[in-house]
Amino acid sequence: MRLKFQPSPSLRNKQSTSSIMKDLTLCLLAVTAYAVFYYSATFGANYGLRVVFMMLDGVVTALITEAIYFKATKQDIKTGLAASYGWITAMILVLITDIGISYYAITVATVIAIVFGKLVYGGFGQNIFNPAAFGEAIIMNYFASTKSVDFATGATPTVAAKGYGWVLGGESLSTVLNQYSGLSGMFLGQYASTIGSTCALLLILCMIFLIVREDIDWQTPVFYIGTIFVIALCIGLMHGAGFEYALFHVLAGGVLFGGIFMATDPVTTPISLPGRIVYAVGAASLTMIIRTKSNFSDGVLYAILLMNMLSPAIDKMMDGNQIKNANRLRKNTIISCIISIALALSVGAVLEEKTPSANAEETSTQAPSTSEHAEAVKLSLGDDYADYKVKCEETSNDGKKAVYHCTARGFGLIDPDGMATASGHEYSRNEADITVNLENKTIESIEITHFGDTEGVGTPATADQSLNSYKGLGLDGEVDCTTGATYTSKSVAAMAHAALSAASN
Repeated sequence: MRLKFQPSPSLRNKQSTSSIMKDLTLCLLAVTAYAVFYYSATFGANYGLRVVFMMLDGVVTALITEAIYFKATKQDIKTGLAASYGWITAMILVLITDIGISYYAITVATVIAIVFGKLVYGGFGQNIFNPAAFGEAIIMNYFASTKSVDFATGATPTVAAKGYGWVLGGESLSTVLNQYSGLSGMFLGQYASTIGSTCALLLILCMIFLIVREDIDWQTPVFYIGTIFVIALCIGLMHGAGFEYALFHVLAGGVLFGGIFMATDPVTTPISLPGRIVYAVGAASLTMIIRTKSNFSDGVLYAILLMNMLSPAIDKMMDGNQIKNANRLRKNTIISCIISIALALSVGAVLEEKTPSANAEETSTQAPSTSEHAEAVKLSLGDDYADYKVKCEETSNDGKKAVYHCTARGFGLIDPDGMATASGHEYSRNEADITVNLENKTIESIEITHFGDTEGVGTPATADQSLNSYKGLGLDGEVDCTTGATYTSKSVAAMAHAALSAASN
């Protein structure tokens, strides 16, 4: 590795802070616009509107919070807002959030991100943590159970991969990729994850734009994303996978979004070039360690926060005259990067393949702190389940009992061409044999005959305990929606509704 250092006098970047923030805002708006288009086209206009309302919630909350702070500290509100760029924090926070998170959680997390992630340290340019990452950590740890069941999109790629213990090769990798239209579908953003992290093509174009405009240095995103690819490639080769596995790691989760919009924050990252390289490689290594071994399905957020804490130490390690001490700095950089990568590879070497159905509880939980005592969401069997495209056929009838073979839409998109041509979407389907008591029009039993959703994620909703809760229920009955398996729960409820409706006619 060859590091070049420029002796003083240094040339100032032609970009002003205001210009940089305008470019950043433009890119974030582009990502938001794509999210609105995708969710509207794929799930319906109400999903696209939700993205808009979530963004408005975050931005308005950020501006009001900062205005109150400036008023309380006797600062000019207009000047303070213009120089604080609070909307940037809010936009990033919303774009790294799941679409199902409640508005309340967005509001609280934004307030905490602005106040405790930035303002208490002295405001813009003086914070030690990335404020958006700080706020999202609050959502993941304290508001994971506040998701709205009306806005469910199924398992993200990282959750699906974690169901296999991140050991994906051959059939298991194909199984996961097929749920998201393959690597090409992931590259074009044809799947749902955190709101702004899916369209790799758009994110890469944003990165190129910001680098060309000299808004960000190229080293941090390139070394961060590149290191994740290299580590993932090595881990994949250890477990019978390869190039596709490495690309999956880069495209899945928040790697691209985090590497472009969060890891490049000049305030919370090291000052020197070698320091930024060490920071990027360290963040990539931590991302892989957290992603593959922790309770979280993705490691980008916490990797960045942890490296924010280490930035002062990295600056100290790289302190000194960059010309006279070039050899020492180069040596420190190389050794630090090798140690970071070696730690990630050592963790990857001991990964063990898991069977998703045996790991259902872990993969269905986005954050370990989800409240066990959260109030269960009820599903009414009398609701309208037209979106699930249920088909129901009577297979037997002895006058007292009737058995219906029903199928309902799952959440896995299996027809990417249908999306591209706007001719309709073909989703995976769940199937069940449902026995109905004809005398009192209640369900006697439900037997799942085909499970089309993601193993380990939707599985809990088809367990005996969940299916037994339907016994004795009619169209006026209610069942608990299985936490972490909302879409599958509704798919089963839709089939139960169809069977009861058929028996009542």
